[in-house]
Amino acid sequence: MVDLIYGRGVTDIIREMPFYIHFIKNMISIKLFHSKPAIYGSVDVNNVCNLHCSHCYWWLNRKNDEQDLSVEDWKKIIKEKFKKQHHIFVVTLIGGEPLLRPDVIKAFCDEMPRRVCVVTNGTFPLPRFANLYFYWISLDGTEEIHDSIRGKGSYAKTRQNIFDYIEKQSKRKGKPAWKDIWITMTINSLNYSTVIPLAQEWKDKVNKIGFQFHTPFTKDDPLWLPFGDTRNKIVDEIISLKKSYPDYVANTEKQISLMKGNWGGIDTTPIQCPSWAILSLDHMGRVKQPCCIGSATNKGLKPICEKCGLGCYSILVAQGIKGNN
Repeated sequence: MVDLIYGRGVTDIIREMPFYIHFIKNMISIKLFHSKPAIYGSVDVNNVCNLHCSHCYWWLNRKNDEQDLSVEDWKKIIKEKFKKQHHIFVVTLIGGEPLLRPDVIKAFCDEMPRRVCVVTNGTFPLPRFANLYFYWISLDGTEEIHDSIRGKGSYAKTRQNIFDYIEKQSKRKGKPAWKDIWITMTINSLNYSTVIPLAQEWKDKVNKIGFQFHTPFTKDDPLWLPFGDTRNKIVDEIISLKKSYPDYVANTEKQISLMKGNWGGIDTTPIQCPSWAILSLDHMGRVKQPCCIGSATNKGLKPICEKCGLGCYSILVAQGIKGNN
């Protein structure tokens, strides 16, 4: 089966045609009438994670006294908000660590077949969900650097779980299991020198690799890689990698080029960034502001939009979808 759109084959596209039609209508409405419909979704499925990564935004606003929703609660939200109210095309499940709630993942996959991505640290065995779109597995550099960010031994666990999944799972609708695995790397001041080595290590082992940059919540965040020569060099290296392996690197050249400067907003206010295009809910089903890495409460820390490195919004800006004013 030939991959045409982000790993989807001909039969996938035919089956999903109603969603593409609605998606195209939304795009026309955005471009011609400047409407602001939510077209994608992002969900914190739980309030628990087994790691405490040094760059993770989630821990900044986490509250210990808040409970997760039940799977029945999520089914109601999926039907009311994601399917009836907003007609969400693709939803990305994050956390916490979403693999700690396989029941919620299954509910999303059942209700939105082949339109669910799961972002995971990969330290737990990867279940085979029948209707999963793909796994986004976080690897933040080669082994030593990754472990310095995510904890000793985490890289080895993730690597083994990826290989176990690829080796043990049978083909699904003609596609081998490695097609389900996409790598995501968040580039920061600690790991930027390992971008190319990491990409080379996983070439021909997984489907795709995508890059984004660390987004700070404070002006003195040491993990933020400042705009300038070093950052520009990394972006140019990714562009060269994209030209060499266009089917392997998920980023577009236009999207990754945005990372050389401010494309998002002013201070903590999104301006160019179309934060409205992604319906972002926290683990209690509340809308997060100003975006998917923000908080549902006014007292929470906010990301600095003018230093944003997120891939999910920058790809929209690169496609001409922008504006919050």
